[in-house]
Amino acid sequence: MSQPDLKLSITFEFELSAPGELRELGHENLCKAMHDLLGAMVLQGMPTVTSKQLGKAGVSVLSHHHHLDVANTAAAAIPRAEYVAAAPHLTDDELVQLARRTSGKLPVIEGERARVLRRNALALVGEFRMIPCVVHARLSSGKDAQLQGRLNLTNGSVLLGDRDRQSRLQPNQDSLRVEGGGTGVGLKASCAGHTLSGPVIEVPLTELAAHRDTLIGLWQKS
Repeated sequence: MSQPDLKLSITFEFELSAPGELRELGHENLCKAMHDLLGAMVLQGMPTVTSKQLGKAGVSVLSHHHHLDVANTAAAAIPRAEYVAAAPHLTDDELVQLARRTSGKLPVIEGERARVLRRNALALVGEFRMIPCVVHARLSSGKDAQLQGRLNLTNGSVLLGDRDRQSRLQPNQDSLRVEGGGTGVGLKASCAGHTLSGPVIEVPLTELAAHRDTLIGLWQKS
């Protein structure tokens, strides 16, 4: 097969009026439905016609591929709180980018929508964003302690400092709190056990989202 000399791209945009059953589909299923509706008549017809027309000038089509995407512009606007709930580690500008990236491509069902938003948020920014924190916990000895660490806003995990990593915490304690460095914001947390790196302390995304403005503000200043 000879090597290509040129690369041709042709893009069309179609604005469509569609029945309700199509408008209610999630992005993946909507794309599949459109792919099936267009079928070989369009998806194979365009390369065939192109090959014939270019052949008149001695141009041969060596290979081709197509990309199909559908944006549901009739989809209801997603409240900002849903973006924050899925991605409390993103800045205001990044939340806008996330909204643009997922516009018209989100499932109707809220639980599925949250998973898609979370996946896209981590694809947009997956780096760990850490802030200093203090863990208020009860040790296995029964004593209350304040442990120094860093809270990861991206996934809610807490990394304790070298001094406190050997601390053993009481299991299933309701009083476990993580305070974002000097903010006075106390976040509910849990301890999933202990490893060689210390207690496995986790703050749920719901807690991070509830105090997102304060926490991301602290990260931006650090």
